[in-house]
Amino acid sequence: MQMEAPGRPWQVRQTSLEIDLGRLKQNYTKLLRRAGKGELLILLKSDAYGHSHAEIAGALESLPAKSRLHGYGVANVEEGIELRRAGIRRPVLVMSGIQDYDAELDRCLETCDLIPVVSSPKVLAELARTLEKRSATRTVHLKFNTGMNRLGFDAHEVAPALELLKNNPAIRVEGILSHLAVGENPKASLSRRQVKEFRAIVESFAEAGIHPRYVHLANSAGLAAKILPEGNMARVGLHIYGAGDEGLKPVARWTAQIYQVRTIAKGELVGYGGRFRAPKAMRMAVLGVGYGDGYRRAFSNKAEVLLKGKRCPVIGSVSMDLTAIDISRVPNATVKDRAVLLGADGRDEISAEELAAHANTISWEILTGISPRVPRVFI
Repeated sequence: MQMEAPGRPWQVRQTSLEIDLGRLKQNYTKLLRRAGKGELLILLKSDAYGHSHAEIAGALESLPAKSRLHGYGVANVEEGIELRRAGIRRPVLVMSGIQDYDAELDRCLETCDLIPVVSSPKVLAELARTLEKRSATRTVHLKFNTGMNRLGFDAHEVAPALELLKNNPAIRVEGILSHLAVGENPKASLSRRQVKEFRAIVESFAEAGIHPRYVHLANSAGLAAKILPEGNMARVGLHIYGAGDEGLKPVARWTAQIYQVRTIAKGELVGYGGRFRAPKAMRMAVLGVGYGDGYRRAFSNKAEVLLKGKRCPVIGSVSMDLTAIDISRVPNATVKDRAVLLGADGRDEISAEELAAHANTISWEILTGISPRVPRVFI
């Protein structure tokens, strides 16, 4: 017997993530105003923070030239290849996934038209040797560590890097960058030090006769704080998706269908471990979503959902596929209703920041943690 898969997976999956591409473009327009005359590099790491990188990039590709969309940033070469396979043509920067550089990698970058961000003397030297052997050239961006102490050339490595670049004109430095640790706080001593050190690096390049087209320090928070006014490109991640900034609109809205409604008596227990005891006779519902979908077990007895515009607490332990809620405030709820786990319903809204607080984490982790098994529905 031949089985046919349904045409729309969200018709059989009881939870789905709606992605509003109209809001995405509205957010982009607002971010572009913050950038002044600069360009924007949209970060699509981790499947566009859980929003589907191919669809997000595809929606932004339609923006006109005046939109100053430079291109996209990905975490590794594999993500870049996926964008190219999806037909994305704007520049793609590989932000952090290059640890070794050889002829095979160089041919891959050339074939897929990907721009590597080089973050260490070792990789830069390997790049120079590879290009010499292949009689090739390569456009790159160079990353410098100015205080975050993650990736990048350290201060004492700047001069040797400049010397190597002078002797290897096949390496074409299109941009130089660093990354802010506390970009949301431009007055912090660390932010001020990072800006100062980055400006010194830019000056060192100018003195060496190397003038990269792009100078970028600002991330989403740095762009909002106007932390480096002379920068001509900003790397935008979280804010393009409408999280972490009240002036932007969340792009994602996560819902789940009610599986079952029941009445329980005072004193009855709910879920694994009996972690919730009914304080009175009450109505409850079971939603078709759980930690297997990315709705975290840490939300047990803490988080709330929206049902017909009203807040309903999560009760008991979140299971792998199911979550129980108290629907005392919505007595007419039925299995035809969907609860909003993330996003707006009526005048109220559950934000990624609210969910993150329940799990003692950050909104980035909430969004990227929504499982691939949750169908993405684009509107």
